[in-house]
Amino acid sequence: MSPSWYRDLYRIDSVQGVQAVVMRMGLAVGIPMVACVLLGHPGAAVVGGATAQFVTLSDIGQSARTRMGTMFAAWVMILAGGTLGHVLGDTPYSREVVVLACALLAGWASGSHPGIAAVTRFFAIAAAAATGMRFTDPDVLASVVAGGATAFGAAFLVWKYFGLPPQENVMDWRAGVRRAFQGAGAGMRFAWCYAAAAAVALFAASVLGVNDPYWATLVVLMVMRPEGVVSLELTIHYALGTIAGVVAGAAILGFVHEPVALAVLATLAATFARVGFSINPCFGYMSFTMFLPFAMHLSATSAIPPHLFETRLYDVSVGCALALAGTLLGKYPRVAPAPGPPATH
Repeated sequence: MSPSWYRDLYRIDSVQGVQAVVMRMGLAVGIPMVACVLLGHPGAAVVGGATAQFVTLSDIGQSARTRMGTMFAAWVMILAGGTLGHVLGDTPYSREVVVLACALLAGWASGSHPGIAAVTRFFAIAAAAATGMRFTDPDVLASVVAGGATAFGAAFLVWKYFGLPPQENVMDWRAGVRRAFQGAGAGMRFAWCYAAAAAVALFAASVLGVNDPYWATLVVLMVMRPEGVVSLELTIHYALGTIAGVVAGAAILGFVHEPVALAVLATLAATFARVGFSINPCFGYMSFTMFLPFAMHLSATSAIPPHLFETRLYDVSVGCALALAGTLLGKYPRVAPAPGPPATH
């Protein structure tokens, strides 16, 4: 495997491409986040911004139609995962069961096709986040709809002015779903390792009484890769970037407490995460991780935990350690990686 294969997954080929990416992600994430904060619904701002970010990152395909199809699938799966986690993950052991089941699905489909792998991974992330965040704001559901709508609106606007980016990845849904059902590429061994690592991360943090224990699970779901030992270097990049993001995010939160400012910072972090991924996974995951504390503390600006840095560092360290262990345990023979999608705007 080429050591730079991940650059093909998120590459941006021109300055115009960078401009398109920044404009698109900024509009998609910023509109629901800032608008909901100004309307007095910070919880809805978090959900809307995160939905817009994940739907935008699901822009995979060769034509506008296939790109829209993948984004729509991600939108639906984020709503389904969030609803599942919120309804069923309200007790200690039910949380682990929900995370285990959703991560098992994502792990099983992770080698089928980049589009399907992204959609199912975001489904598991949404379910895990919903088991812990427990939003009670009645406008949260509306914010999921708004986040998806702004992601689509920003996509159409950017495509109108910049055109569709070149993409060689053909999104064959029929073949991809068939490979997903077969567990092609990843297999049951990785799927169980992925699911177990996510559930164990949540259980361990809960038993130790860590605030927001689902953080460690989110790290596992985002960091752990299906390529086994050949992707160990990439996994380490993700881990280092994630830890750096927690350090930087916690430092900034020591000085910034105003909700609108946090919404703007979260938008900037989400925007530059996409550019960072095209340079190196460390930069991408550093920015992506910074988005999380900015967004999560929008509704808790007057009561930020006094040991935020130590807590988040613990969560991320445990999550990364479990992801690395799971990557090694879940390795399988692989000659070459499945083709990943080139740059998306």
